[in-house]
Amino acid sequence: MEAFTAAVLTICAGIWVGAIVFQSAIVAPAVFVELDEAAARSFLRTLFPRFFRLGLICGALMLAALFSFAMVSGWTETLVMLTSVTGVMIILEAISLAMVPHINAARDAGQNSQAMFTRLHRTSVFLTVAILLLGLTLLAVVAASAAPGL
Repeated sequence: MEAFTAAVLTICAGIWVGAIVFQSAIVAPAVFVELDEAAARSFLRTLFPRFFRLGLICGALMLAALFSFAMVSGWTETLVMLTSVTGVMIILEAISLAMVPHINAARDAGQNSQAMFTRLHRTSVFLTVAILLLGLTLLAVVAASAAPGL
């Protein structure tokens, strides 16, 4: 794989995966420990759309690098797979971003919508975990394929 394409994929997927891990392991626990409910809600409502947009930007850059490389060197099975995985990651991230207003509305509706909030939140978490696993898989494939002759 061309060094530039491998670098773009590694950097962008690394940022995307790293943001997921950082948000889940560091930011979310700290928010709920250090901020009162109103401040935590306000902070998270600002954070999550930006978090999901960061993933979309990373995904768009990854697709651009993959398509550019494929246009120059031709499509291989690995390039098709990497492009497909990236496309799925982008779709899942877009769904997560689109869910944010619905999650917020369900939370704002109080106890009457607690079940809806829980279902939407779990779905968002599931999609994010899927993106994380796909991103880790993509990074492993890039690492294994970075040698000439992809």
